[in-house]
Amino acid sequence: PVLLIAEPTHGLSTEAKSVQLSGVVQDEKGLQQLDIYINNRKLSPLEARGIRIAEGSYPRRLAIEQRIGLARGPNTIKIHAVDTDGLFVEKSLTVHHIARRRNLWAVVVGIDNYPHIRPLKYAVADAKSFYDLLVTGNQVPAENVHLLLNEQATLQALRSTLGTKVKNKAGADDMVIIYFAGHGATERDTMSPDGDGLEKYLLPFGADPNDLYASALPMREVAHIFHRIRSERLVFVADACYSGASGGRTVSITGVRANLSDRFLERLAGGKGKVIITASSANEVSVEKDELGHGVFTYYLVQGLRGPADTDADGLITVDEAYRYVSKTVPQATGQEQHPVKKGTVEGQLVMGIVP
Repeated sequence: PVLLIAEPTHGLSTEAKSVQLSGVVQDEKGLQQLDIYINNRKLSPLEARGIRIAEGSYPRRLAIEQRIGLARGPNTIKIHAVDTDGLFVEKSLTVHHIARRRNLWAVVVGIDNYPHIRPLKYAVADAKSFYDLLVTGNQVPAENVHLLLNEQATLQALRSTLGTKVKNKAGADDMVIIYFAGHGATERDTMSPDGDGLEKYLLPFGADPNDLYASALPMREVAHIFHRIRSERLVFVADACYSGASGGRTVSITGVRANLSDRFLERLAGGKGKVIITASSANEVSVEKDELGHGVFTYYLVQGLRGPADTDADGLITVDEAYRYVSKTVPQATGQEQHPVKKGTVEGQLVMGIVP
């Protein structure tokens, strides 16, 4: 028989509690037996559902698609196939199930009580929920996560935490997650590189809508901070909006109500290993709902990261899986009026959630 294994690769190290075994075995005269072993234990017919050969049938080709549970440490997967002449082929590979990595740094910001701007209801609840997901659900050490709520989230604190503390701690191989729930805003700027004549801002505690330049964090500076951080795996999640429309997490500046370009998101995602996920597209509103007690986007993001977004059931929820989940649930919950946006790519898996 001829046996080809597509995945997993020999020597793979993963935090996932299982891996997908994929391959094919074929023989011109027919196959009479196929067995799969994990750490010298043969999978039972129930565990190996879909890859058993019925007695008296001798298929010439058989696809192997099997989810294999892993024990902590090295795991040996062995595949053994026998043809009708009694000839056999056997292949073994090793997969290492490693402990959850702790080289993750995060900044979580939530602001409700703006002193000079219309307050929000649930940005702090959103930030606390996301913080709990990281520390309790993903078991990220609490000392690795900076939580800034309301008056803690001043412009100086944001710059210091992002541009100095995280910059100094996060290495190239580490992962950084930055979460912001609060107001966004725009103001006219003919020098804007986005083609819409507008600069976009995140509004910290104490932001003055009449002087955004001095009191808020422009996206061009956010992009600069991201470039200062050495990590090649950075995820920025923003539950804010910028259109100036009423009813959402945005502030209307007099005379500014234009068609926004989303090129500023591409600016943020520029460079190696950066992914940006925003609660809504550039001209939409990021809404809060009393019945959820949260912003709609964060509610479904956290819900998905606790398990439902794990579409391949490997125990790890990637950025792409999380985005697919909110891309379906958020528009459904808002009558198709809010559509999350993702920009940027990262080589390999970028894990945001771990299912217990």
